[in-house]
Amino acid sequence: MACLQSLHETITSDIESLFQQHQTTKEAMQEMIEKLIQSIEVEETIASYTFSSMVSEIIISSKPVQIACNTLYEQIGRIYTEKLQADGYAEPDASAISVLMVSAMEGAMLLCLTQHSSTPLKTVSASLPSLLKEQIYS
Repeated sequence: MACLQSLHETITSDIESLFQQHQTTKEAMQEMIEKLIQSIEVEETIASYTFSSMVSEIIISSKPVQIACNTLYEQIGRIYTEKLQADGYAEPDASAISVLMVSAMEGAMLLCLTQHSSTPLKTVSASLPSLLKEQIYS
């Protein structure tokens, strides 16, 4: 569990730092994806970022691991939601898009690992601009 907690802290710290460096969610997500693409293409792994793929076998039978994963995903979702709200999205929309973003990122990273290719992350990156259209502040 200490290892999961350490990984949890590293992931959330990295994401928070990256999101603080960018004005919009779209910019932050595109840079995060680009870093992951470079990692998969150079190091041939992104294991440190895809939490669920590392623990998927034990998450079903271990309540502490399930709680640790849920906490991580909630914190990642909170980071995304807050940035989306700063971009002008209303809370319900920001929360819904956040769930989609977490799911798309986790799924793409898992596909990258199984396909030994960065193509799934590139696909998510190419799809983000249409998902994250700039909101008009009211």
